[in-house]
Amino acid sequence: MSTFTITLGEIVESELPVFDPNNKYPIFDEAYRQGLEIKIINHYWLYEIGQETIQIFQFAMNRKMWEIMPYYNQLYESLIELDPLATMDYTDIANIHSTNDTTTNQTGTNSTESDAKSRAVTSDTPQVHLSGDEDYATSAADSITNTTGSGSTITDGSQNGTTDGNTARTVKGSQGHQAALLMQYRQSILNIDMNIIADLESLFMSLWDNGDEFAGGEMYYGWTYGWIGSL
Repeated sequence: MSTFTITLGEIVESELPVFDPNNKYPIFDEAYRQGLEIKIINHYWLYEIGQETIQIFQFAMNRKMWEIMPYYNQLYESLIELDPLATMDYTDIANIHSTNDTTTNQTGTNSTESDAKSRAVTSDTPQVHLSGDEDYATSAADSITNTTGSGSTITDGSQNGTTDGNTARTVKGSQGHQAALLMQYRQSILNIDMNIIADLESLFMSLWDNGDEFAGGEMYYGWTYGWIGSL
């Protein structure tokens, strides 16, 4: 039972809306809205609202959500775009510029000359040495060949060219334990939810009923009860 105003749980049990259904605050994913609102309600279920009426509380809640959610939506979206298993993602770009300027000029000269001599001698008396004028030979034939040649080779040419371009190398992957990376990613999302919940604390009273004579007994100071006392 509330003492000073009314608890959030009592508003929910009376089937009154906590969040304005006709002016919904912005959220990065509509499917995430219900889960976030359930977390907020469960967290502040026993807290008494810090406004005089439920209507003022609903207005204050909706205004606060409109003020803080644009910032938190950016955080949510950054986590969605982020690959939790990618710890490396970079690209190396190299510029290539090369020039080729080659000139060849080659001159060559070759010359060949050869002499060949041959003799065929036939003698009926092979045991007798030939005399100097070879008149003992039955027949003889001499052959002399002389070959002379020359030539030259000239090669002249040039080659020019330029090459420009870029080469890119992309490295993407993960280092470390993948289960630990997923756990860190999930914890970061939960931390955003808790930051939103913490920002809503100013909408609730910081006083709790501890059962003392001021807050308990036959006298109630809650706005829903007015002042009731016994004489």
